[in-house]
Amino acid sequence: MNPSEVARGVPLVDDRLLLEVLNDLHTADDLVRATVREGFFARLLAQVTGRGRRRDLIVTGGLVGAQRGTLAWLSSLTERLAVTDLVVAEVTDEVGRVRAHVDQLGTRLQWAERGVRDLALVLAELAEQTGRGLAEHDERLRRVESRQAIDDAVRRWRHPRPEPDLGWLPRAMLLAREVAAGPAGEFAASGRGTHVEHEVVERMLQDPPTPWYDGVRSVAGLLAAATRHLPSDDHRTMLAELLGEGVRKELTEARGPLTSALSKVALATGVRGVDPDAAARTALRSAVGSGTRYVATSLSAEELLRQLVREQFSEAASRWSRLQAGESA
Repeated sequence: MNPSEVARGVPLVDDRLLLEVLNDLHTADDLVRATVREGFFARLLAQVTGRGRRRDLIVTGGLVGAQRGTLAWLSSLTERLAVTDLVVAEVTDEVGRVRAHVDQLGTRLQWAERGVRDLALVLAELAEQTGRGLAEHDERLRRVESRQAIDDAVRRWRHPRPEPDLGWLPRAMLLAREVAAGPAGEFAASGRGTHVEHEVVERMLQDPPTPWYDGVRSVAGLLAAATRHLPSDDHRTMLAELLGEGVRKELTEARGPLTSALSKVALATGVRGVDPDAAARTALRSAVGSGTRYVATSLSAEELLRQLVREQFSEAASRWSRLQAGESA
């Protein structure tokens, strides 16, 4: 099945693609710095054997993939408002870090600096045109933006076009993740939107696209069923990556236990072919601890929703805090 067909109708796809740009950038950045550290004879050997040429092609490919090949797509994001403010801020921040590294490597790498600089300019324009910088907004405007973002996300969740066929649990988690990464999550992270999480849960409990279950159910059983019912391994891999698998560790270390467990179950069953029940038990054991990382073995539908919504907003708040700490450093 074509990846574009699997991704149709799924929220946060453009967010994850934007984060994938960072992998290209950091690969190119690592190779460039390794080249600078080489001695004279190491560079001479690389030239004689052709290894240096092959590495230059990889570096160039990484930067071109992150710059020229994505400029049209980035421009389309501005027109469609298809990405969340949190991810735009994180990618802009990381591009700035990579650019700072390249700046320190000297004039012989000016071509690389120009490539990263141009990408940074495009991202800055994206942030500006979508109104998603890190500047403070009036609280009333934040409240209105928060409510509108929740309304839009819930409407798409209830009436997806096309139907992504992910099942109720993955879709519920992706909805909460989308809202937490947008204006509502930023408003909640500011400390003035303490009601936002409760509002999201209440909206999800009312008129869901699929009726919630009655009574309590095993969390491990719910995770196993969620991944077992996905249409293909591509769907499982996509879900795992939308929940943070394959992203740089500093952007995912704040994931909650339920989120982490679902992503690992999806990855294990999709890539490694592990039995869903066994994968769910293993993933929960590794993800769950004490304190904020505790998840009860069985939960009602409302308790499950409150858990997964709380995790998405807590993770988003941690990521906003990390960005703000970097700004003040």
